[in-house]
Amino acid sequence: MNNFYSMADTTLTLKELTKLIWKNLLLIVIVTALFGGLAYGTANYLLPARYTASMDFVAKGKITQGGFTKWQARSQNEQAANGFQNIAISPGVIDHTTNEIDNVSPAALRENITVCSTPRSNTYTLTVTSSSPEKAKKKLKVVAKNFKKEFKLEYKQGRKAMPTKKKRRMYLKPILPTVLVKSIKFKDKTRVVKSYPNVKFAAAIGTATGFLLATWGSIYWRLRRSYR
Repeated sequence: MNNFYSMADTTLTLKELTKLIWKNLLLIVIVTALFGGLAYGTANYLLPARYTASMDFVAKGKITQGGFTKWQARSQNEQAANGFQNIAISPGVIDHTTNEIDNVSPAALRENITVCSTPRSNTYTLTVTSSSPEKAKKKLKVVAKNFKKEFKLEYKQGRKAMPTKKKRRMYLKPILPTVLVKSIKFKDKTRVVKSYPNVKFAAAIGTATGFLLATWGSIYWRLRRSYR
């Protein structure tokens, strides 16, 4: 018996593929639903949940030299966000926060604090992640309070270290324009979202995986039978 087959013997046409999927539609639907349900259940009930609380604040400042191009404004925005991030995870903020909240590790708290910028805006977002919505919101409020205090201290130290206006005009004229942030103001609204795991994304991945496996399995068995 000849075990060699041409490509035409094992190639499915679009019509045959459609019929094959229709014939195994019930199986494909069951496997797809099973994988989607397993992925949803695993993400929603088995994986440890993480919640992120966020609060916006506005930075008020003064441009020391000239205007901004779009690239310069974006660069200044990112630099300010990096500066705020350094303040948010500074020992002053971390130590005061851990002293006010029990059972909080300084290292874990530092890793769960982020500050990000809003494009083309002087608004920034402070976020804190924790294991429950209540803990995340509580930590955020304490971190925001200590963040404002630490900013004021660093702003005063920065002002003392700055040169006089006459020296700034003389030496900083060729330098790109910079922003001196004078104050920050937090908005009252606090948002709390489930940041991990993404249940909808996990269910979508599981559903797609189940559909592909069921469809591929149907095609595989069809081609395998053609070799017999």
